[in-house]
Amino acid sequence: MVVADAPARVVDRPAGWLGAAFVVTLLASEAALTLPDETATPASVAAFYAEHRPVIVVLQLVGFVACALLALFAWRLRVASRGVAVAGVVLAATALAPALVTLLIALAADPRRPTRAGDYNALEPRGDDLLFVGITLFAGTVAVLLGRRPRWLGVLAGVVALCCLLRLVLEAIGRDRGLLDGLAPVAFLVLIGGMVWLCFRGFPITSSGQPADG
Repeated sequence: MVVADAPARVVDRPAGWLGAAFVVTLLASEAALTLPDETATPASVAAFYAEHRPVIVVLQLVGFVACALLALFAWRLRVASRGVAVAGVVLAATALAPALVTLLIALAADPRRPTRAGDYNALEPRGDDLLFVGITLFAGTVAVLLGRRPRWLGVLAGVVALCCLLRLVLEAIGRDRGLLDGLAPVAFLVLIGGMVWLCFRGFPITSSGQPADG
């Protein structure tokens, strides 16, 4: 339940816990196993996925739980901004794409016929691209609708949107993504962490009693 913490702020602790649970669940699912990248040979991809199939399937299911937590967290943010909440739900939907591709590879992997696993593995970058489009949309919406109060949130959201946009551009023109491959996801998690902190501390509201974006 949303409670008034002070005349100038609105607190939503359930949203804060949902956001924190999302971050912990996501990190757990991502850190447990390193998957072959898109440059791996079909034979190595099929062998790896076949060998680790049960673990990979479980980790993708955990990833789906993380997406659900993100969607619930985003929906709770409508007390601060309806636009941010909608963008967050869209982000949660796009976040399903990489996990679905990985799950598809795990189910299809057969070392005796590796071609199909290799073909599906080539789709991994497209799933990641869709995810980064969602993050760019979400971060840009946060910067525009919530970035004035507090100012640091707008700066952080702007950095996240810029990093993800640059990564997408470099991917589109076939250039090396370099540090952006690691920087963009870390910056996104820092943004979520900042918004989780605001859920506990309180989002600023206007003198009319409405969230800062109206």
